Amino acid sequence: MPVYFVDESAVQPPEITIRGPLARHLAGALRMQPGERCRFVDSRERRYLGELTAVTPAKIVAIIIKEEPPPPPLRSVTLAQAMLKGHRMDWLLQKAAELGATRIVPLITARTIVRPRRERWPVQDRRWSAILREAAQQSGRGRPPELAQPCDFRAALADVPPKTARFLLSETETQAFLGLVLSTLPDDQPLFIVVGPEGGLSPDELADASTRGVRAVSVGRLTLRAETAALAALALVHGLRSMQTAGDDGRPPTGEAHGAPRKTAPWTVQ
Repeated sequence: MPVYFVDESAVQPPEITIRGPLARHLAGALRMQPGERCRFVDSRERRYLGELTAVTPAKIVAIIIKEEPPPPPLRSVTLAQAMLKGHRMDWLLQKAAELGATRIVPLITARTIVRPRRERWPVQDRRWSAILREAAQQSGRGRPPELAQPCDFRAALADVPPKTARFLLSETETQAFLGLVLSTLPDDQPLFIVVGPEGGLSPDELADASTRGVRAVSVGRLTLRAETAALAALALVHGLRSMQTAGDDGRPPTGEAHGAPRKTAPWTVQ
């Protein structure tokens, strides 16, 4: 079930009161009615199951049925992705949020074709942040991934915290498979995953990566496009994390099966 992010001030037990764009979205686009149930997450990541009691485009009121325990925390995973053309980057951001990336760094490498203009970054930041928020709600997360400002490869490497496992996806790597490497690491060790542009990283960038302790890994034998490789890596991380936190019966910790409920269109600011 998707969640809807609300400000902490909207939660006044025993009710949650929603106004503004989210109220218009639930009442208009989703046509929700009194009696329907929704999940809400406030700005402190507290989760509530609520039942709608009043629904208008101006205001929605939900009675709190219960406060729910949070799911197991996501592993800290930074995806450093070389900028992609057009809607490919939008699509990647959406899917990366759904697959549990906690931070995304748009990279400008020597062979990156897309180079955002500094004066347009605030507009792009709002747009991409909305995509991440929408995807985070759809997938039931407690918060969207952090979106860093675009930076060059060396600056991104310099910003990696200590004790972080650092990987570079490489189509020429034949010995180290990411899934197997991950199984040897502590399950709470932060990860930093670099995905270069279609033309690959330059020799200087590869040398910088080696100096900074970045290990080349593969996600399989097939040659993948940059966005596909990134999602393959995140899927491996997410799958391993899910196995580590599964119950004795192998089900997700919430006990919910995967699948979309009847009304799943997430809310975002256009």
